[in-house]
Amino acid sequence: MQVRARAALAALLALQLAASALYVARTSFQLDGDRVFCLWDDAMISMTYARNLREGHGLVWNPGGERVQGYSNLGVTLAMSALHLLPLRAAHTALAFQLVCIALQTASLLLLARLAGRENPWLGVAAAAFAALAAPLAIWSLQGSDVAPQALWLLACTAVLARPTPRAGVVAALAAGALLRPDAGLFFAAALAARATSRPRAHAALLAGALGLAAFAGAWLLFGWLYYGDPLPNTWYLKATGMPRHLIAARGARSLVVWLPGILPALAAAALALVASPRDPLLRIAATLVAVAAGYEVAIGGDWIARHGSRFVAPVLPLLALLAARGVGAAQDRLALRRPGSFLTGAGATVVFCAAAGLAASPSAARREWLDPTAPTLLVEFNRSNWALGSRLRDHADPSLRIAVHWAGVVPYVSRLPAIDVLGKSDRHIARLAVDRFEPGHAKWDWDYVLEVQRPDVFDAPSRGLERDPRFLRDFVRVRAPNGVIFYLRRGAAPLLHDLPTGNP
Repeated sequence: MQVRARAALAALLALQLAASALYVARTSFQLDGDRVFCLWDDAMISMTYARNLREGHGLVWNPGGERVQGYSNLGVTLAMSALHLLPLRAAHTALAFQLVCIALQTASLLLLARLAGRENPWLGVAAAAFAALAAPLAIWSLQGSDVAPQALWLLACTAVLARPTPRAGVVAALAAGALLRPDAGLFFAAALAARATSRPRAHAALLAGALGLAAFAGAWLLFGWLYYGDPLPNTWYLKATGMPRHLIAARGARSLVVWLPGILPALAAAALALVASPRDPLLRIAATLVAVAAGYEVAIGGDWIARHGSRFVAPVLPLLALLAARGVGAAQDRLALRRPGSFLTGAGATVVFCAAAGLAASPSAARREWLDPTAPTLLVEFNRSNWALGSRLRDHADPSLRIAVHWAGVVPYVSRLPAIDVLGKSDRHIARLAVDRFEPGHAKWDWDYVLEVQRPDVFDAPSRGLERDPRFLRDFVRVRAPNGVIFYLRRGAAPLLHDLPTGNP
């Protein structure tokens, strides 16, 4: 049985690698005769910080500009900076990070199969099948978010803490995962608490983990305070303050409820696992982390693009897969359904159920994007047009030209021009506004401040009332560049753009 299970797992991993490579190719696009690889826009913000660090400008968005912590994934940003050491053109650097994410995905599936298949290797295959077909996990990983490293880290934390006598040094080292993003510390603390309820208690390891978490969190806060003048990232103020709490909670609950029906089969199987083995520390920790992710989703108001599933829930999907596989196995054992050689009541049934549960746990838009090779990938057309705008400005603009961007990732990365983030990820003033609305990461803007104080020369697009603002209508004109890119240029700024098409100001 072990030989067949290993062969099945190897085949699954091969399919996962092929699907991931195909998806990465689908996120790329052809532009001016070149194949361009690009991450989703927020990840490209981190790429801009990473490149500026690599080039000696510091961990900043604008070289020579104000230091603002406009990213929330320090560990990932530092890894991106290391990739900028490679002799790659800007059009191919994102591919290097996507390949890293594929490697992390593969490692996650292997570790998941090992954890779920401790007693029965086919349960490991079933759990891996669930995770491989969970579209939000795949999409957000390959789009360059921090989902891939966070998912592997959570599995590693679960594996180490579930041991009867976890090594204190290893647990303390795992606390460094809190540097992936600030909220990772919450998940690590929850894992420690879940392990504390199991026997044997492993007091030394739990104490080491708590001290490690305090040390890494303290170091991260101290770095923010000393380097940026604020211990908390700018994104904290943008996304978690200055907006009505009831709107945040309602949006988060709505996001979770939309996803809930598809996850119900997996949750039901997970409940069976917990009933069958209530004292198993592995299952306790996994269930705790899944529950924390659900609560966190509500508390922060969900993700901005719910139809693809949330980035904040996706990292715990492998843990849900583990619980589901163990639950199906427990049900089969209790009901004595296993029969040698029977596909319907043996290992095959477990794999089929978990694969179907993984598909069900994927919102329909994400499922189609992951499985249909003809479906467009997340934001690919926006990435194409933003890359075209960035390259146009890079090649034909004076270095002093200032751009105001709604899409704060691709255009600044490609153009290398001083940028103004009109939605506030890298702008202190906008991030600290108080507003009476909520939309994850996109609820704050201030046109008085942008137009009168920042005074950009170019807007990538008008939105959120800017298109009706008399000052914008008076001072900016629509320009179509020879490559078809459309942007909005301040009257009088034409000398800052070379080779403007005839008829433009």
